[in-house]
Amino acid sequence: MKIIKLTQYKLDNPEILLQDLNTVAISDINGLLVRIFRRKKFIRVIYIHRCTWQKKRIEVRLHVTTLTDARKISAQRINSVRNNIHPDLSCENIVLTIRDAVDEYRNKKCKNWSERTLEEYNNIVNLHIIPNLGNVLLKDITVSLIKNAVLDNLAEQGKYNTLKKTISFLRSIMEHMCNIYHDQRFDDLHRLAKVYDIPRGQHFKSMVGKGTIEDIQKNISLMFSKISKLKCRSVIPKLALEINFYLLLRVSELINIQISDIDFAKHLVHVRKTKTISERDGGFHVPLSNHAESLLQFAISLKINRQNNFVFESKTESGHASERTIIDLFYQTELPMTIHGIRALGRTWLGLNNVKFEFAEACLSHKVGNQTVQAYLRTDFFEERRLYMQKWSDFLQRCIGENSAMPKN
Repeated sequence: MKIIKLTQYKLDNPEILLQDLNTVAISDINGLLVRIFRRKKFIRVIYIHRCTWQKKRIEVRLHVTTLTDARKISAQRINSVRNNIHPDLSCENIVLTIRDAVDEYRNKKCKNWSERTLEEYNNIVNLHIIPNLGNVLLKDITVSLIKNAVLDNLAEQGKYNTLKKTISFLRSIMEHMCNIYHDQRFDDLHRLAKVYDIPRGQHFKSMVGKGTIEDIQKNISLMFSKISKLKCRSVIPKLALEINFYLLLRVSELINIQISDIDFAKHLVHVRKTKTISERDGGFHVPLSNHAESLLQFAISLKINRQNNFVFESKTESGHASERTIIDLFYQTELPMTIHGIRALGRTWLGLNNVKFEFAEACLSHKVGNQTVQAYLRTDFFEERRLYMQKWSDFLQRCIGENSAMPKN
């Protein structure tokens, strides 16, 4: 029998444990069972605690997201059983209301939230949760109570976006309280999302216009003329947004770039992991055009904290700039397109310039073909991408003109 020592790293990368299987169950200390399921689009990890009370088997799913928290609760429950106390009796002593839980969760999370997320949380809480559930005890919160008191009204009004956010915040609040009190008797609010058949949301356009080179040039020029006029405490968000046009990365990938990832001698930047390429696979290398290098050097020269290795630094715990800050800046242009449209503009331009399909897809770190094709196609077309990314850079410079965030020498 193969013995597996569980770590959070392995659970964060469940492919290590699953390998070619669809489901794996792993026993841990104090009756903890970790189950890993492969679904169509994602892999799910759940924690279950099993114990025996008066010759009866008790199996409870733990509302936690980390192995450390699951082990703490498992130890607490096993100690209760050993002291001849039912493991689920602690809930009887909890007299907190949902109002207390809302405040507790806000105090815990607001340090890591952006102003927009905090405002969204406060609006949902003050308009929908507190007026209807504020004085209800935590132990009395059930799926049916929340459905009747809050969600039915939102569903009747067709406010499906608010409905989804309310469910999401309520689940997070209750999971947090389960964690604090090591108590799993609270009703499982995961079932809330299955109560309603919520219509699929419509995405905004990722591009404006039909996609001719003239459209792309006009859109980029309009975008940067609006961005240059926006008021901003620092030039860093504008600079980051401009650099992202040259690199064609996702914003989450851009903000995680460190100075040590940039090789100016080889004219490339190493993105440690993308949405499609893991760090274990070696990450993704983006060729740098001459102007993209100048922009990155300018960004590095603006750094205040030299001990912080991120190109776009921040005083938060993460150390890097907020993804939300850059996205919000983009949406202030009020153009009818998403920030992902940056990549769509680049991909369309490459296609219109007759760039080979594999080369164009590689510029966006997309994987081409099925698993068989990927197994045999062992190249990232780096030198080919260097040629086309330089041409894209030259095109961008003409579009942006005097609206660049980097001042002219």
